[in-house]
Amino acid sequence: MFKRILVTLDGSDFSERALQPAFRIAEQFGAAVVLLRVLAAEPVAMAGGPGPQYLELSGLREQNELTEADGYLRAIRAEWQSTGLSIETRVAMGAAPEMILKVAEGAGADLIAMTTHGRSGLDRFLYGSVAEAVLRGTQVPLLLIPVK
Repeated sequence: MFKRILVTLDGSDFSERALQPAFRIAEQFGAAVVLLRVLAAEPVAMAGGPGPQYLELSGLREQNELTEADGYLRAIRAEWQSTGLSIETRVAMGAAPEMILKVAEGAGADLIAMTTHGRSGLDRFLYGSVAEAVLRGTQVPLLLIPVK
């Protein structure tokens, strides 16, 4: 039934709660697992405004974040390598919901597994819900693991 499972991770212990259920499902179906870490593209504030130094600092920061995210995913992959499943890692930059949907489509994922913070009220209004945005934007089944 499932051939490729996309697991979204944000580097937190909370997001890693999606790993065990996703890998259990993957083992049952012999599915490949794609681990995704999305980095938000945020500008670097610098006195004096944009210029060559700004671009250089921004580029260095972005490269450091990409390297750190890749190392994080490689460590997760190493932890789960004993399952014998095919495990890929991907790092994307941009808005989390859009990048999750884009990577899911590009990877041919037929299940997306992620945690949800379960925000409500004002928090949900202010911060939005990545899980809700992904749910609204995909036709792929979504496995949501609550952190509470």
